[in-house]
Amino acid sequence: MLGMYWELKMDITFKEQISKLIEDEDNFEYFRDIAIKHMTSKPYFVKNMLDELMIFSLKNNLHKISAWTYYYLGWHYMVILEYDKAVKSFFRSKEVFEEINDKKGLIYACNGLTNVYCEIGQFKLANEWGIKGINLCEETKEKEPLAMLLINTGINYIQMKNFYESKEIFNTIKMMDFKLFDSQILSCKLALAEIEINIGNPCVALKYLNETLDLESDEELSGSICETYKLKGMAYFKLEEYNVAEKEFIKSYDLSNLCGYINQKCSVMVEWSKLYLAVGRYDVAIELLEEVVKISKSKDFNILLRESYHILYTIYKKNNHIENALYYLEEYICIDDKMYDYEQNHLIAKMNIKNSKKEADLYKLLYDKTELLSSIGQKITSSLDLNSIIETISEEIDKVINADIFGISFYNNDKQEGTYYFFNQNNGTKNIVPFNIDENNTFSSLCIKNKENIIVNNKEVDSAKYNVVLDKKYIGKKEKSMLYTPLIIKENVIGVITVQSYFENTFTKNDLDTLKIIASYSAIAIHNALSYKRVEEIAIYDNMTGFLTRFEIIRLGELVYKKYKDDNKGFSIIMIDIDDFKLINDTYGHVKGDKAINMVTESISKCIRTTDYIGRYGGDEFLLICPGLKLCDAVEIAERIRRTISKEIYVIDEGILINITLSLGVYEFSKYDLSFIDGVQKADKRLYKAKRDSKNKVTYK
Repeated sequence: MLGMYWELKMDITFKEQISKLIEDEDNFEYFRDIAIKHMTSKPYFVKNMLDELMIFSLKNNLHKISAWTYYYLGWHYMVILEYDKAVKSFFRSKEVFEEINDKKGLIYACNGLTNVYCEIGQFKLANEWGIKGINLCEETKEKEPLAMLLINTGINYIQMKNFYESKEIFNTIKMMDFKLFDSQILSCKLALAEIEINIGNPCVALKYLNETLDLESDEELSGSICETYKLKGMAYFKLEEYNVAEKEFIKSYDLSNLCGYINQKCSVMVEWSKLYLAVGRYDVAIELLEEVVKISKSKDFNILLRESYHILYTIYKKNNHIENALYYLEEYICIDDKMYDYEQNHLIAKMNIKNSKKEADLYKLLYDKTELLSSIGQKITSSLDLNSIIETISEEIDKVINADIFGISFYNNDKQEGTYYFFNQNNGTKNIVPFNIDENNTFSSLCIKNKENIIVNNKEVDSAKYNVVLDKKYIGKKEKSMLYTPLIIKENVIGVITVQSYFENTFTKNDLDTLKIIASYSAIAIHNALSYKRVEEIAIYDNMTGFLTRFEIIRLGELVYKKYKDDNKGFSIIMIDIDDFKLINDTYGHVKGDKAINMVTESISKCIRTTDYIGRYGGDEFLLICPGLKLCDAVEIAERIRRTISKEIYVIDEGILINITLSLGVYEFSKYDLSFIDGVQKADKRLYKAKRDSKNKVTYK
């Protein structure tokens, strides 16, 4: 390999490309392509090239080149399983990109850190860097890295066992207009397969896995082939087809072993051991797991090590081997603590605690006083629903801070107003109060304006000290002591958290520090939820027509179908298709065709009820859901739509006037339909009967 590198180095193309970097640092594509293509199969060849690039960039003060070189060095260290070096390389890449204010490069550095932290089981850190990258994508309007970060965030949720949340992310990716590389499409399908296995749909998973075979012909994708075999084994295991599952695990193991993919080999051995555990072959399961433990210890595969210890504990406990069971339980706890300590040390470093060990130990004690803080953080950040996040914070905060009242506010800086949610921790009552920070000088407004943490020991005394007004909307008559801390994302205050007590001098500095930690988790979770909601809203509506997307109209249809089944009420749907639309595109071009679709959908919107749902089902095909309508009434709506469109003359450009007709298929659901999609297929058949007959027609039989 080294010889190959030096041949490449002496090659005139390589010399020309490296000299171009002095002319323009953006001429990096040649080296990026080599790194991406050969990173997995020839890691040391790539490492030598990157080392040469680093020497060249430092010698010529090419800061952008050095930043990208650090970035790809991080991936090299990921491939050869040296995760500490990978973390350092990605961090150095981040620092250089920050120094030169290259936000696009910074997004990629965040992606690298998301990946490496996910790989070593530091999921909160992975999420934090993922969110930072997604925020930068929103700021810079970069779509390609946004897709990359969303995919990695979805995979991170899988690692955290939050399968339904992960599925939502991948469904959002599917509905958005991303141009994904084959490798990204493959990652999505593999992730969706793993999700479906874990939520109890192994047959759906196998469908995804069979689709991956067309994408796995490249020798560079042999790692994904190993993963496919492993996941197929897991799916067949769920289906209790143990012999088939074992064959898939063997194929994954053999290929991983042949290619030197140590992590994947260990991963399949863990899943394989679960099969042997299920069929009672404990000795073989133990043999596999002991090999995983041996390898994982030497390679710092902490996630696999922790899972192996837990399975070994389960096996020995099941067989009443108490001594061995206790040993592996202790090992499991130790590796869990090690992973926890690693994360806390990074969090402490991020808080810039660089002075005495005593001060660091105080913060360590703050984190270690109970595992509750970690579990609370996981619970808060595991949801993407804002109301759920608020409820979780209210429920969990009582475990670490003794308070009578908990309050959280969301603040809109542009409008300088927000909303407070107050919870009485004693009786469970909730109160929602709007506020404006310019109305008066309250503790909350002071906290927001100055990004200031506030401890109030006696509200009467301290209100004079802070020169604030005691507004009874936010503070009741009974409260004596209070803590306030701002919710901050990217140096912007998005709200405030407060806890309040009916007694004086209730809260300490430690309570404030605890509240600040919870506020950090809460700010991330709230911002993540709001960001996800914006992404979700983009995915809900079709950009051109304003109608619901295919994914969303089907989702709503399934909800209406369930309600119809439960209530036994009337429920009809209409499939709509523009006649001869291809001819319009071929004659006038796609831009005019898009305008025609837009004008037709405006006309359709005027013909339907406010209680109906309409979505763009395909290019020029639409699905209308009519809750509560029998067939005859739905046919009447379909005829109204057909007549309205056929009578219109559409001006799609100066001097271009066209007449458009529609074919429509109407179907009323019956008790014999097994799903919403069954009804859609029947409506679709009636639509195509109308097209075959004469077009410009409504068919309902």
